[in-house]
Amino acid sequence: MGAAGQFTYRDGVAVLQLVAFVVYLGCAFLLCSRHGFSRSSGWVILITFSLLRILGASFQLATINYPGRAAYGGALICQSIGLSPLTVLNIGLLSRVNRFVTNGVTKKIFTLLSVASFAGISLAIYGGTKSAQSPDPFQSNSEVKVAVCIFAGIYVAAVALFLTLMRQWRFIPREENKLMVCFALCAPFIAVRLAYALVADFANDPQFNAFNGNVTIFLCMAVLEEIVAVALCVFTGLRLRVLPKDGAVMTASDSEVPDGRSESKPTAE
Repeated sequence: MGAAGQFTYRDGVAVLQLVAFVVYLGCAFLLCSRHGFSRSSGWVILITFSLLRILGASFQLATINYPGRAAYGGALICQSIGLSPLTVLNIGLLSRVNRFVTNGVTKKIFTLLSVASFAGISLAIYGGTKSAQSPDPFQSNSEVKVAVCIFAGIYVAAVALFLTLMRQWRFIPREENKLMVCFALCAPFIAVRLAYALVADFANDPQFNAFNGNVTIFLCMAVLEEIVAVALCVFTGLRLRVLPKDGAVMTASDSEVPDGRSESKPTAE
């Protein structure tokens, strides 16, 4: 942290976040208007995630002239709960794919993960507020640690869902394959992002701190990972077909097309 009125390297990272997620916020509204707010939870979550990162970056920039607990507390809370929508965004990709396979994952699993995500958000908000009021606001408390573990567990479950759906690859329509590819491409970036959060909260390494640790580590293991992962999701979303408003989707039929993949036909969900 620099002196009051001084623009620092960390503030430059906040500007990068602000610019990137303002763009992503616009893309999120575009995706929701295209695919529908009610049935495109993944894209609605992107709005939430973008707003959190915009707010967090704004709080960080506010500390340039107002380096008080309120600004740092706001940045801390936004930072703590941001992991949840990032993981849920990727689960939303799998949820759409799951609609097309014949022996898909039960919807209860996706509901359970959503409930766990809300539990993690609640703990992160409480923990972030508690930390902001403590003598050492940048020291992770038990609530924040549990929240990070929940987010990591949700993503491990998402990877398991991905592997389950991969077993039914031939039933997934070609137009939807890009969702699976997107999840796979995002995986290493999100894994590094989660690793940063876990090390920051459990290793007590002063280098791994989003507010007073090594800024380059934070940039390379957290900020850029989020920017790249969201860019992949946005790029994929903009290339997705719009599903029929009546809820009809394409599932595998018993007939085969020349390349050996199952031909699909529309059916009501």
